[in-house]
Amino acid sequence: MQDDLIIRHLTGETSAEEENQLLIWRTQLPENERYYNGMKEIFALSSKHYSQRTNEQLNINVDEEWGQFVKTITKKVTPVRPIIPESPFRLWLKIAAALLVVVVSGVVINYIVFRKTDIQFQTADQTLSITLPEGSIITLNQHSQLSYASTFGEKNRNVSLKGEGFFEVKRDVQKPFVIKVEQGTVEVLGTSFNVQSYDHRKEIEVTVQTGSVRFSVPETKREVKLTAGQKGIYSKTEQSLIGEPNDDLNFLSWNTRKIVFVESELESVIETLNETYQVNIVLPADIPKTCLVTVTFDHQTLEAVLNVLRTTLNLTYTIKGNQIEITRVGC
Repeated sequence: MQDDLIIRHLTGETSAEEENQLLIWRTQLPENERYYNGMKEIFALSSKHYSQRTNEQLNINVDEEWGQFVKTITKKVTPVRPIIPESPFRLWLKIAAALLVVVVSGVVINYIVFRKTDIQFQTADQTLSITLPEGSIITLNQHSQLSYASTFGEKNRNVSLKGEGFFEVKRDVQKPFVIKVEQGTVEVLGTSFNVQSYDHRKEIEVTVQTGSVRFSVPETKREVKLTAGQKGIYSKTEQSLIGEPNDDLNFLSWNTRKIVFVESELESVIETLNETYQVNIVLPADIPKTCLVTVTFDHQTLEAVLNVLRTTLNLTYTIKGNQIEITRVGC
């Protein structure tokens, strides 16, 4: 049934519920993600193989087609006679189903998965918790991407990040944990910290919760050591790297869903809400930005948060598509 779900995912036939089911299964075990990537690459290879044969009738001889497929990928793989299961796969060119069954035998999965390819996780409008093979846990924020080699943990613990992630790294003095971001590198032995490195942002931020990390930018030959309660900020435009105390109580609100405001200016509150809920709340220039807000939210919806602000600040707003515009503040 998992094979059938993966195939329907690859052909765009899954529902939102099934997509979530597959995502959960992929993150349960590293072997699940390797299996998924193997299926995905077989799909791509077989699609390429048959793209030149779309005008032919698909009266499939599995043995013959398997031989042709092996020649196409130009790899020395011993042909195996696949067995068609009783519960047939959804159709994507009939033969693709037959080829995918070979994954079960381990022949193609060994060729594809156990070479040095990357394992990749990517989020859209949700967060995702990932347990790495050596026990470290990474939580990805929305619209973020994490990748690492299938050999992760054997000689090193290197990963690449685009977007934002909170890392709880298992200590290993022999193999430092290295995160590669757009222009920098974060190296640790074992600690917990947050990395924010979105392409569209002008800065890369590393905020340490426990332990210590080294944040470096090889191109500029700059680096800073950060300990618990500190953050490092690299300016892409100025190419400057600094370390400073972290005074942002809500740097992990996107993950914990707990937001604390203590006499915070409205402009800062709006910025935090946009970060936490991945929305676009607009504060026009003629609206006071210095209204002070003191309140705590814990796992509350955006609608609930806005209702509280509306009551406490006598605030009104309008929703236009994906944008929320504040039209009046009574403070």
